[in-house]
Amino acid sequence: MAEKKGRRPPPAREKRGVRRRLRRLRQEAAQLPPLGLGARIVLGVLGWLLVLLGIVQLVTPGQGILTLLMGLAVLSLVSRTIHRLLYRLLGRWPRVWKRLVAFRKKVHGWFHRPEPPAG
Repeated sequence: MAEKKGRRPPPAREKRGVRRRLRRLRQEAAQLPPLGLGARIVLGVLGWLLVLLGIVQLVTPGQGILTLLMGLAVLSLVSRTIHRLLYRLLGRWPRVWKRLVAFRKKVHGWFHRPEPPAG
């Protein structure tokens, strides 16, 4: 007997709202203006340093997971691939993702220089 091909039931009402908020947060995070070459190099080195420090802190006393996430958040300013990886890892938890996006915006603000007005 062949199985009937049917559509999946729609997600619950509350899940749709969470997905919509996550989609909006992801779009906002992707709309940050580009950084200069020097800032990207500094952020890349800083991000990898935090990732390595987080890995070391996983086996020694310290906040390894937090440091690792901060390093990945800094690296996500430089690499879209890491940004997508973080979204896949943390997209299930809107609060965590929202805080990560806020941290990215904060770090981006430290390194981004707005262009001077023309004239």
